[in-house]
Amino acid sequence: MTVFIDADSCPVLVRDYVLEICAKNTIDVIFAANREILPKENQKYTMIVCAQEKDAADEYIFSKSNSASITETLCADQKYGYNTSEKNYSVSELLQNGSDLVITRDLLLAKRLVEKNTACINDRGTEFSNANIDRLLKEREEDLQYVAMGLVKHAKGSGYNKKEFAAFANSFGKIISNFRVPDL
Repeated sequence: MTVFIDADSCPVLVRDYVLEICAKNTIDVIFAANREILPKENQKYTMIVCAQEKDAADEYIFSKSNSASITETLCADQKYGYNTSEKNYSVSELLQNGSDLVITRDLLLAKRLVEKNTACINDRGTEFSNANIDRLLKEREEDLQYVAMGLVKHAKGSGYNKKEFAAFANSFGKIISNFRVPDL
């Protein structure tokens, strides 16, 4: 498994925490952004600086991240008439079947990743899946409409707080501990 981070908007706390946990578990980390991201010194990671065009980092992550190999499950589901495109796999199931993990705030990227069976969470620890991605996108669209009508104001730079980081750290820690294969 490799952890890909959509790093342009990822909080420093999250980037540093992911590097620390992944170093302890010998998991590769790749940052993709439109500019250089400089985590703490002495951390092992790969930095991919993408073109300055819109969604270049998203395209890199989408094209390079591995999806889960769950063909046996899909074939069995199809045999019994289940709609496999709506199958709801957990992040843990996807990781156990060969998926990489992507951390992003971008819901449109998350939807594309979910559709290709790539494990995906945000920087608040929310796991994206077929069960929640459409609802989250709809909520985002409604929120943007309210802002456009002047009914809601978004506080720019409202920041990333300790409670949000704690939720991420808890979720990411569980994901990594569930993924780890015991030493033989």
